[in-house]
Amino acid sequence: MKIPPSDSIILNEWHDDIMRRAVHQSLELHASSNGPPPSSFCFFVMGSAGRQEQGIWSDQDHGIIYEQNTEEAKQYFVSLGEEISNGLAITGYRLCDGKVMASNPFWCRSLAEWKGQVDEWTNEDSWESIRYLLTFLDGRCLVGQEAYIEDVKRTAYRFIHEKHLINRILENTMHAKKAVNMLGQFLVETHGTYTGLLNIKETGLFPYVNAGRLLAISGNLMATSTRLRLQELPPSVLNEENKEKFSRQFLKLQKYRLLYGDHTDYESGHYIYIDRLSKAERKELKDLIKDGQQLNEYVRKFAKKEGHHGNE
Repeated sequence: MKIPPSDSIILNEWHDDIMRRAVHQSLELHASSNGPPPSSFCFFVMGSAGRQEQGIWSDQDHGIIYEQNTEEAKQYFVSLGEEISNGLAITGYRLCDGKVMASNPFWCRSLAEWKGQVDEWTNEDSWESIRYLLTFLDGRCLVGQEAYIEDVKRTAYRFIHEKHLINRILENTMHAKKAVNMLGQFLVETHGTYTGLLNIKETGLFPYVNAGRLLAISGNLMATSTRLRLQELPPSVLNEENKEKFSRQFLKLQKYRLLYGDHTDYESGHYIYIDRLSKAERKELKDLIKDGQQLNEYVRKFAKKEGHHGNE
């Protein structure tokens, strides 16, 4: 299958197909030695895979939710998680440096344990616990029972609103790295491997991603992609014109990453060559980044209002 180099949606459908095939093969291989799963389960992906926003290369971020809350089930599914992690690595998806994978018992739990975990994260209210919570909320079922992850998400949303955490989430996520200085020049990397390149992931994409996630949490939305999160917001949160505008701008940013990224490996895919852009493209890229900042400012005001009058 040939992937159009600028089409992020088709690229991510391709990633989904590859990952599903790898997971199903891992399931068959694991069952041949350990028997069938002791209960139904959901294998879910997180990070850019969960949001369907992967670049050419991607690492692994995934977990498992299983129904049966027993020690036998835990051992089985952690072992299955190891099989899946190895299978995805062989396929070309790099192991997660932070071990956010189903092979780690922390990310492989029963349905009841997962509900307890999101309760714990929302009680702790630390930077790390909020980061874990947001990582989970980008989760999307790839194989198995989608209802399980939706059940845990509904529980998480209820805790977030009951414990008034919208502003706390805002503090955790809305500090974007600047892309353009006072003179209108791009702030490229000044040393290291990517000297002269712009980190489009942190400066361009993250403002849209973080804003879309917070608005989705506020509205209890199940969508995980930034584009769908923005499109599914009620008009009372974001009007139709702005939903279309920000969704379109985010897709354009992804196109720039795919067209002008290094793509030598996973890390290099986050950077683009500014010197390869035409004058018109440079102006457009600055406008796309500026619109992300505009969306961020809107979300800041929205979150402060929600803290007093909204779903919380």
